[in-house]
Amino acid sequence: MPLIFTNSASGSSHGYVRYMASTASWVLDGENLDFTQAVFDLENIKTGWCFIDAGVAPEWAMDASLEEPAARPSGEGWKRGFKVDIYSKAMFGDDTSVREWGTNSTGATMGIQALYAEYEEANKGSGKLPVVEFNGGTPTKVGKGSTNVPKLKILKFIDTPAELKGGASAPVAAAPTSKPDIIEDEF
Repeated sequence: MPLIFTNSASGSSHGYVRYMASTASWVLDGENLDFTQAVFDLENIKTGWCFIDAGVAPEWAMDASLEEPAARPSGEGWKRGFKVDIYSKAMFGDDTSVREWGTNSTGATMGIQALYAEYEEANKGSGKLPVVEFNGGTPTKVGKGSTNVPKLKILKFIDTPAELKGGASAPVAAAPTSKPDIIEDEF
């Protein structure tokens, strides 16, 4: 089922990473991050309604599941968004190798929709997670404004790293034959 973000509260047990659409770059703990590649836990992605206001933590009304969207909360400013855990010892370090990317920004939701569609097509229930590469942003006109949609590409699939096993685990099935190739190794 594709992710749907039509715009007509919970916290994370680990740190956060942000995609900055204005500059097509990433930020980690207030510092620029050279985001190259990481494992995205698309098996456990969450969607919902998000309200972001300057200087305060985002408010979330999460969907029951990808197939059961939550009712839009009352009030102005609520937009559809997502939360996904990202794993990379190389970028985040050993102690904080998992970071959450959660947002309702237009560019980011467009990028994650495209990535999720690629994941659904290639994964076919293998129970494996994608290693995703970031290749800058695509400037995109949206309404009266513009954004940079992150270019996210699946390089390969791997078994779920132990650090991401907190989510629902799916049984590992036979590897699909469609591209990208399923590669049996550690990230």
